[in-house]
Amino acid sequence: MVMYSFQLEDFEQWLAGFASRLNTTVSDRTLILPAQLGSGTIQAHNINSHLSYAVMNFKLDSDLELHRESGAPGFVISFNLVEVQKELLVGHRQQIVSDKRPFRNDIFLTDARDSAFIRMAAGSTVRRLLIFCSHDLAQQYLPADLFNKLAVFARENSISDNPLFINLSHRTMLKELFELKDNDVLMPIRRLSGIIHLMEKFLHSFLRQEQAALPRTVKKNDLESMQHVEQILSSRLEGFPSLESLAQEVFMSTSKLKNLFKQVYGHTLYDYYNKSRLQRAKDLLLTGQCSIKQAGSEIGFSNLSHFAKAFRKEFGILPRDLVKGR
Repeated sequence: MVMYSFQLEDFEQWLAGFASRLNTTVSDRTLILPAQLGSGTIQAHNINSHLSYAVMNFKLDSDLELHRESGAPGFVISFNLVEVQKELLVGHRQQIVSDKRPFRNDIFLTDARDSAFIRMAAGSTVRRLLIFCSHDLAQQYLPADLFNKLAVFARENSISDNPLFINLSHRTMLKELFELKDNDVLMPIRRLSGIIHLMEKFLHSFLRQEQAALPRTVKKNDLESMQHVEQILSSRLEGFPSLESLAQEVFMSTSKLKNLFKQVYGHTLYDYYNKSRLQRAKDLLLTGQCSIKQAGSEIGFSNLSHFAKAFRKEFGILPRDLVKGR
């Protein structure tokens, strides 16, 4: 078990303190996890004195506890893609909740002045983007009414309640951030651009849910069920599962499933599945991992012309033109 208590002022300072706790060092703003804790990296960067971020991308071989104590006035936005082993313990102030869902794919907004707690068990795979934005910076760029709503939400809501779920757009941008290469000369600006875009997406999602009174009008168990269905649709790209099988998976009627999924994610079940698999094909083509025919077959298209038509409808470009411009 590794435990680390800290006050968050910025993420470079946070990472330096964590490295000291692990008896190791940070090099080029990157911490390589020591073998006794796991494998992978944590990167941190202060864009300026008001905005910083940390990118976690690792697998744990030991339990890890992080305790955040009262820090600087600011917001912390946490984008979480965590494959949970055993359970995930999360807490806000003095409330601690056990989460045994196999996947934790959500977004949380908290106030850095509040205490927070997370324990991740050995065997968990962790991909997290954490952004610290000072209140001064937020007030400079956000309308006063939006800032006030964010401040109230961050202070009054538990870290385990009222999450915003990772949707397909978030997932795609996060994947690009996690897979940026250090030898890419444009990596710093690509990462900054992606983070700013994710912050904008978060604010848009917050406003949409706030205006639609979500998630308060949807039961917590139903929200978790929709997250489970989203995980299925994002991972099983070779063929669309039947509505009946999806409904049985979450113990609800097909009509309730269809309505709830559209309400939470903004797309029908099939549209979400189709966008997910086409994004997978695009990723394969951009990395040169396979031919156009192989990419189409990988996501369930037996007819190459049908694949090309669906691809162009989604991205505005034919697969062959994407490959040429690679």
